[in-house]
Amino acid sequence: MDNRNDRNTWPETEGNLPQQLFPQRRCPQRKRLNPCKRLMSLVLSAALFGGISAGAFYGVSQLFPQESDVVAAESLSSSGAVVTSLASTSYSTARYGMDVSDIAAAALPSVVAITNISVQEVQSYFNRFGPNGAGQTQLEETTSCGSGIIIANDGAYLYIVTNAHVVEDATTLSVSFVDNSVYEAQLCGADETVDLAVVKIALSDLSSDPLSQISVIAVGDSDALEVGEQVVAIGNALGYGQSVTTGIVSALNRSLTNESGTTSTYIQTDAAINPGNSGGALLNLDGQLIGINTAKLSDTDVEGMGYAIPISDVAELIAQLMTQTAETESTGTSSSQQSAWVTPAWRDKRTSG
Repeated sequence: MDNRNDRNTWPETEGNLPQQLFPQRRCPQRKRLNPCKRLMSLVLSAALFGGISAGAFYGVSQLFPQESDVVAAESLSSSGAVVTSLASTSYSTARYGMDVSDIAAAALPSVVAITNISVQEVQSYFNRFGPNGAGQTQLEETTSCGSGIIIANDGAYLYIVTNAHVVEDATTLSVSFVDNSVYEAQLCGADETVDLAVVKIALSDLSSDPLSQISVIAVGDSDALEVGEQVVAIGNALGYGQSVTTGIVSALNRSLTNESGTTSTYIQTDAAINPGNSGGALLNLDGQLIGINTAKLSDTDVEGMGYAIPISDVAELIAQLMTQTAETESTGTSSSQQSAWVTPAWRDKRTSG
């Protein structure tokens, strides 16, 4: 027998061959990158991606500009105005001029509170019945409050413009400045038709404290106002002291006829104007005086209808009143200042055309 047939034949595999014929395979070790190089590569990649994104966005914005942005840019470049962004709203917007708080800080030193002490003839409570039903009358001292604006300083006197009905029939006029100091004032002149008056205080009578804190108001151009423009009203509302309200110009050249039959034109605003605001300042967003608060319509069906005398219409009259000298009255018989504010008889006459 052939011994080769009796032998078990095994395939020559890696398992049954000598180890030297099949040496162990070793995986090559990868070299670790330097941490600085890895960080640098990340930075360069981010910069490259950001640059590509910014370039793409800029290219799209240049190809398709927004119409509103173009109009705004053209209007600003032509006017040369300073734009202040409003961060208090949830959307992006812009407006001209100062913030309301900046306007108040700049204008409050120029606005004063005026106290009018007058003597009026009233019916006696204990002698209401007399011959033919006529009771006896007696004189009674009354006090009313209003506002005023420091309009000029000529080096000798401080001039304050207000409404004529604020100083009407006054026996004593006193002015309270921003530092709460109070001084007696002298009436220069008044025009009841226009409802304007000017009082003055000698600078020599003022101490250093109020002189260092008060200032003359900056006067603007009321003829340049536009309907919808924002305005700020400052005055001695209800006699509590100076307060600040804001609103818009609701209408221009609004004609009103008072109880005496006099018709005048006013700036109409929805800024809150209350008793005591008479003679106070109506300011534009540059902090300039554009109106003198005068009256409001008072009725259960009326809201937000206040009126101010346009400053450009009365600038010459104010200058004339500053040169006059008037004496305060010893007695008076007119109604108090409060009644001038309750004016349901005033009727709105819109000018035609």
